[in-house]
Order: sequence, then structure tokens, then C-alpha cells
Amino acid sequence: MGVKTYQAYTMAEALAAAKGDLGADAVILETRTFRRGGVLGVRRKTICELTASSSDRADPPRAARTRAIRQYNRVARSSPAPIKVTSRPPTPARTPTLTPAPSRTATPTASDFTRTRRLAQGLTEAHDRRPVDVDPRPTTLKTPTRVARRFILTPADAADAPTTTPMVTAAAAPPEALQQELAAIKTMVGQVLSCQALGKRTPAATMPRRLFEMYLELIGQDLSEELADRIIAAVRAELTEGAMEGDDSIREAVLRHLAELVPAADPTLPCRSPDDRPLTIALIGPTGVGKTTTLAKLAASFKLRHNRKVGLVTCDTYRIAAVEQLRTYAGIIGLPLEVALTPDEMSRAVGRLADCDVVLIDTAGRGPNDSGRLRELRQVLAAADPHEVHLVLSSTASERVLLREADAFADIGADRIVLTKLDEAVSFGVLINVMQSVGKALSFITTGQEVPDHIEAGRPRRLAELVLGAELHG
Repeated sequence: MGVKTYQAYTMAEALAAAKGDLGADAVILETRTFRRGGVLGVRRKTICELTASSSDRADPPRAARTRAIRQYNRVARSSPAPIKVTSRPPTPARTPTLTPAPSRTATPTASDFTRTRRLAQGLTEAHDRRPVDVDPRPTTLKTPTRVARRFILTPADAADAPTTTPMVTAAAAPPEALQQELAAIKTMVGQVLSCQALGKRTPAATMPRRLFEMYLELIGQDLSEELADRIIAAVRAELTEGAMEGDDSIREAVLRHLAELVPAADPTLPCRSPDDRPLTIALIGPTGVGKTTTLAKLAASFKLRHNRKVGLVTCDTYRIAAVEQLRTYAGIIGLPLEVALTPDEMSRAVGRLADCDVVLIDTAGRGPNDSGRLRELRQVLAAADPHEVHLVLSSTASERVLLREADAFADIGADRIVLTKLDEAVSFGVLINVMQSVGKALSFITTGQEVPDHIEAGRPRRLAELVLGAELHG
């Protein structure tokens, strides 16, 4: 057959050796890698093995090859020691020979070796006595790059040789075919990414490009898929195909529908209460959301910008220096401050501020799972009988946490939402999800720590613009 086996530390060297010995038209029958040598598994060498045949030799029929493999396997199983195929540097007059490995118990007979050599010449090394499976489909050897024709040597870096058998292709594809294949792969990857982004709801192929980009922008801001689908469906039904080609028309339509998802309170600050009492506003919420700072901003806005007489009441005596913090704000702005711990004290404190136009109540932060503290807070607020109860939520919390907090404080009577710390938020689509789920009106947003500058009336369009990438401080 002219079958020869070549071993080297890299497959490139084995290919080069096969080409130099059999010519560039050699047929590859099998390639594999294995490790051998070393002591107790240490410093074992990775060997790349290649079995090839010259193209001018007739390839045996499939049936004859199968019989040879079966006969070889029977001999390999019956031998007490493995039969090892070795190869030496190729020369025109020398072919690989079969040599039996030494055995302590028995040695195969000479007739076994003669029959095995005739049937299994060129098959792979059977060092582990497993059946040999030679792929009968030949693969034409590519012309390899010029490499050093080293055979089984022991360089220092040979232990790190890769164990993966490289694939040998029949011939290099023409540049046009490669370009077409790359274009097909690019298209396929784009379709996969689009399907992953859209899920199974809306196929990307039926959506205009700019509208699809807007959809991905909404999803990237953590807007829920349900709301994003609703907005995109409304925009597609509203705009014509020509209008969808313009970025401004699509952006304006998305902004409008996004803002419609946010319930909004009256953007103007109330001037007086609906009864004869001062306009009483209470801020409630979990700990660390910025209730005291938000109360100071509201007090400064009523006092300095609207020229209203403002009184402050705090019942946050649990947090260290909470009263002193609000007292400092009250001293700077010039406002009276009352401290109330119980419902009776709250009633008396509100009564002492009856001559004010606006009374702002700061409460202690309560955890959504602390039902006992929430009941105490409800009793204290009932004594104050506020006209408005604003639930303060931090924009830095996750959607699940915000929804849990809104549900826990709903029993206290919160009818408005204040979103704080927008300057620390990672994404703004979560806020749209929460406002849509809670259903309470957005009253104020805070965008920083400065008093009284970093507070704004809760305008839905402002929140929608932030979702689409508007600057927080323009």
C-alpha cells in the first residue's frame, strides 16, 4: 500500500515529513495525539502521529480494509503486550517497521508478526490494545509551510505541545467563496443576536431598522419587555413607513408613549390646603433613601422660592443625629422645628404650628418587613392627619426591592411617589416599570445632594427623556 506512519512533537512537523517523503499529493489516512514517556506520569511528552499513503498506490477496497482491521484487532487482543509501530527519519529505501514491545510473560510468534505486518501495515499504534478504527475516506494533504523536519527528539518545550489534532483540508477556498461565507456568518450572527434581544415576541426581520434600534435602547435601560413591546406596537401603528425612516419622528413618538406610562401629580407646589389647617405633607419610606434631605429641599423651596411660612416636625429619633441634621437645616433656612415621638406628641406639635402655611413631617425609616414599626408609623401619621403622604424610594434599588417597599408602605396611606438619588441610578427603565406597577402619582425627583437645587417636580416626560439618554444636569 505504501502506508507510512510519522511521529513528531507537532502536527506541522509530521505533515512536513510526510510531504517530503511521499510528495505533496500524499493521502492522509489518520491523525492522532497521545502522551508517553516520563516517570510516574511526570514530564510526559505529547506525540503527534500521522498515517499517510502515497497517491500513486491503489487504495485497498473497503471490504479488504475492514477484514484487515478485524484481523489486526484479534491479534492485538490476544497479545499479552502491545504491538508498537515506530517510525524513523524517512529515507527513500526505508519504511516503518513493526517491533514487539518487551513482555515478561510471553512473546507473540513469528508467524503472528508476519501476518500482522501484512494486514495492518500503516495502521495506528496499538499501545493500549484497543481496536483500531481507520477512516477509509482519504483527505488530500495541503502543502505545509516550511518547518524543521524534526522527529522524536526531546526539546525543553516539547512537554507543552498541544494535544488537539489539527484538521487537514483538501484545498484552499478561493477568496470569493471565503467572502461569501464570512458574509453568511455575519448575517447569521446578527439574526441570532436580534432573536436573543427580542425573545420570541417580535421578529427583527419585520421591524424597521431604526425602530428596532430604539427597542434595543429601551431594553438596554431595563425597561420591561412587556412595556417595550407596547410602546413599539403603538409607534408602528401611529407612524407611516416614511415617518419611520426619520430618527426624530420615532424618538418623539417613543418619548410620548413612554411618558404616558408614568402617572403624574400636579407639577406645581400647592399654595394652601383644602381646609383651614396648614397644608400638611408627610414623607415616609425605608431607611437610607434620603427622606430628611428631600424634606429640607422642599422646605427651602416653599420658603425661599414661594415665600411660604413653613414648619417642620420630625419623629425620627431612632437614627443617630437625625434630629440634629434637620435642626441644622431648619436653623439655616430659619424655620421652626418640633420633635414628636408618640401620637399625642404629634398632635400637639402640629397644633403649635397652626399659624404656618405648610407643615412638613419627617418620619423614621422603616423596613418593609418590620410590621410592628410600620404599625407605629401609621398611628403617628393618623394623629397628624396629613393632606399628602409621599413615599420616598431610592433609584439605586432593584425593581424587586422597590416593588416590595411600595407594597409594604401602601397600607400607611402613601398616595404619591418621590424618586431620589437619580444621579446614582444605573438605569432609568426600572423606574418606569415601578411607576407603572404601583400606580401612584410621581410628585418629585431628586438629582443630587445640593439643597434646594437638586429637586424637580415629577414630570413624566423628564423621566422618559432620561430613559432615552438625556443628561441629568443639562
